[in-house]
Amino acid sequence: MKTILSLLQSYSDTAVAVSPHGWSAFARLLDSRRPTRIAAFTGEQSADRSGLWNDFAARCQGINLRRFRAIPTEPDLACVKRLIAFLRDCQADMVVALGGGSVMDAAKAAYLSAQTGAPVESFFGVNQYSGKNSRRLDTVICFPTTSGTGSEVTPYSNIVDRGAQVKRLISDPAIIPEYAFVLPEYTSGLPRRITLATGCDALAHLIEGFLNIGADANDRLANARALAGIQLVTHHLPAALADTGGRAEMALASTLGGMVIRHKSTGLPHLCSFSWFGRIEHGLAAIMLLPECWRYYLGNPAVRDRTMQLNAIFPGATPEEVIASFRRFLDACSVPAHLRDLPGLDQELLETTARSAGLNRMKLELAPRPVDPDKSYQILLDILGRC
Repeated sequence: MKTILSLLQSYSDTAVAVSPHGWSAFARLLDSRRPTRIAAFTGEQSADRSGLWNDFAARCQGINLRRFRAIPTEPDLACVKRLIAFLRDCQADMVVALGGGSVMDAAKAAYLSAQTGAPVESFFGVNQYSGKNSRRLDTVICFPTTSGTGSEVTPYSNIVDRGAQVKRLISDPAIIPEYAFVLPEYTSGLPRRITLATGCDALAHLIEGFLNIGADANDRLANARALAGIQLVTHHLPAALADTGGRAEMALASTLGGMVIRHKSTGLPHLCSFSWFGRIEHGLAAIMLLPECWRYYLGNPAVRDRTMQLNAIFPGATPEEVIASFRRFLDACSVPAHLRDLPGLDQELLETTARSAGLNRMKLELAPRPVDPDKSYQILLDILGRC
């Protein structure tokens, strides 16, 4: 555990405070910042059900606390625009998100737009703010209540564009939270379905980042964080699913995963899952796509070598056997084996997915085994058909 805490604390973008020191660290932040008005974003139930909201409010005595509590599981542009209006109305000097990835992502997007005065749509893409501006913005302070997205330490915000029927991504270092308070005690009692989906999301981040061999030079500690996180998930997700323990370790794994994909982005599984919102939980979609995408990556000899570095976690004498062992772990966690077994994921949707994912030229070319954009439709459709 000491090594894991060191990996968390050596992260340069976000100051991460972990239980049992989280609340005392937050008290020090309040003492240094002395906010008079805080805008707090939550989901509809999780912060209340876990007790986090009451404990947070108790520590904000004497501060004008304004709460927005209607952020849904899949926040869309209309939701973010309501958050922006809320921020402009309350004129807070501190913005806090207490919730899962959806709450944090929506808050990050809204605060970026509210501070700049530019529409949130103008920030979809990579570095659309920081690539054109030098002014440092304030960032959302995060209290994650699920263990999956790692949004509390990432430059990412995923927002549903209902007109295009796809999730769209803001990727900008300007929205990386400066402070994150990881308090696993507030994740206890999460429904099994949410625990599984978020745990799978964390595992997908960790493995996809670890396999992203082309980005190894971006951060010397990313692979160490990935290996530590993968071990945490494989050792503790089953207990978390049974609600018999493992919550603290899963929270740490999730944050490590966010740190990994900050510097080593996800690949084809995440790319292909973005148009499936509302049909299947994002984490489940990504993890179900991972084995076949991984098998495709094995066409790159460097990925084969990297895969064998996981054989102590997923036993196997060959890369193919390591992937098969990984899939057996998913089986043990009751992750569905085939996309065709899930309602709504029919052949027509898979064809649409292959076509739309193939438009993301940069993501295709930066995959661990690059995909030729001119051949991407058939390559992606073949992968999807085997999932």
